[in-house]
Amino acid sequence: MSQSRAANDDRQVPFPIRIAYGIGSIADGAKNAAFNGFLVLYYTTVLGLPGTLSGLAIFIALCVDAISDPLVGSISDHFRSRWGRRHPFMYFAAIPMGLCFYGLFAPPEGLSEQQLFAWLTSFAIGVRLFLTFYMVPSGALGPEMTTHYDERTRLVAYRWLIGWIGALAVSSTGWFVFFADREVLGDGRLDASNYSQLGLFTGVLVASAILFSSFGTRSVIPRLRQPASDEPAFSFASFGRDAMAALRNHSLRMLLGSSLFSAAALGVAEVLGTYMNTWFWEFPSSNLGLLAAFQIFPLLVGFSMVGPVSRRWDKRKAAIGFALFAILWGPLPVVLRFAGIAPENGSPLLLPFIMGHGLFLIAAAIQIGILNSSMVMDATDEHEYESGQRREGTFIAVTTFTGKAVSGFGNFLAGVILDLIDFPEGSVDAAVGNVPELTIFRLGLIAGPGLIIFYLCSLWFITRMRLTRERYAEISDAIHGQGRGHPPQD
Repeated sequence: MSQSRAANDDRQVPFPIRIAYGIGSIADGAKNAAFNGFLVLYYTTVLGLPGTLSGLAIFIALCVDAISDPLVGSISDHFRSRWGRRHPFMYFAAIPMGLCFYGLFAPPEGLSEQQLFAWLTSFAIGVRLFLTFYMVPSGALGPEMTTHYDERTRLVAYRWLIGWIGALAVSSTGWFVFFADREVLGDGRLDASNYSQLGLFTGVLVASAILFSSFGTRSVIPRLRQPASDEPAFSFASFGRDAMAALRNHSLRMLLGSSLFSAAALGVAEVLGTYMNTWFWEFPSSNLGLLAAFQIFPLLVGFSMVGPVSRRWDKRKAAIGFALFAILWGPLPVVLRFAGIAPENGSPLLLPFIMGHGLFLIAAAIQIGILNSSMVMDATDEHEYESGQRREGTFIAVTTFTGKAVSGFGNFLAGVILDLIDFPEGSVDAAVGNVPELTIFRLGLIAGPGLIIFYLCSLWFITRMRLTRERYAEISDAIHGQGRGHPPQD
């Protein structure tokens, strides 16, 4: 090996470090819950900004991510300090992200359409930019802390578990506290004054999570790799070389291809999910809070199953199996509604019906996400074997950006869809019961079976992965003492 690695071992990560590492993902989970569940609803349906402009603002913020994500990853790969390569960026992100989150949900009254668009764009950029300064360096800590094939899955599982808890905290608090039911169905959701409280709560939550995680993982700094003394400092030329070298890795390309299609579909589905629950299924805010809180059960199921399943069937095979199940199971409630079989709106059976469906779907989705993230960590070792270079930050940045960018495109597409199906803007026209039935039908058709083609394309890329448990073991042996050569092929 051309570079030494202090973390060149397969040790288990101590439990307190796993927890601290996982707590930082609350920032990402809380951001996702607020952006996907409330942001478009707030700016489009409550404040009256056209859906296309709301989606465009979010997409512009992601175009900034196109530069910032891989740039921060490459900078942190080359960074030298007494606090390591990653932690200075993580500490830096906390307070600015919290402030930007509050500002995002607290625009001044009386803004014109153009001013409202500019406000949304600016603060969405701020939230995503400072999230990048935390999530990319933090994500790069994972493959540095352990090289153990199954321990990496366990480490990612804790990160997903705690991140989803953060997302559920924002969603549940939103529906139960800030947007609680009033005398008229939907009043809490359509009252603009409630959203600044959500922004304050979420801003404090994300800043606290980042600071806690950064401080709680400081003990691993001495055994993490530092750039070699003769390694060049960051430059834009090295940034370009790092990105191109990462994209030459077959495993990374397949994971990115899968992410392109799945993230686009999820971006659409998550934004339209709030509209589906409010106008298609006609759940009151209290039921939406129950649906959000209930997700803790499939989350725990997915968390507890992923380790045994991946050890039994390998990460790639397990991800393919769960993806096939999700593709067939996901649109089932909408299909049954169109067939006249699902419980009617207002029926006491409807909420348990949707919960039962979500129990299996979310558990599968959790495991797919954990397995894919763990495979990215393994791909960093494959890249070292092929090139002799450790570029965790660049790998994490490329995959993180792809997921965010395409999900953002999905958010943009969801805004366009709302305009195309003529979904009404403004709290009066959009009240439950006032939306035309044809609009609601089109909403269900797109949010249900309409997204299957995206998921099938995502699945195809995962089937092309070659990085199995056996192949990783051979690569790891070669890196750690048996020389370097071309990795074995299937």
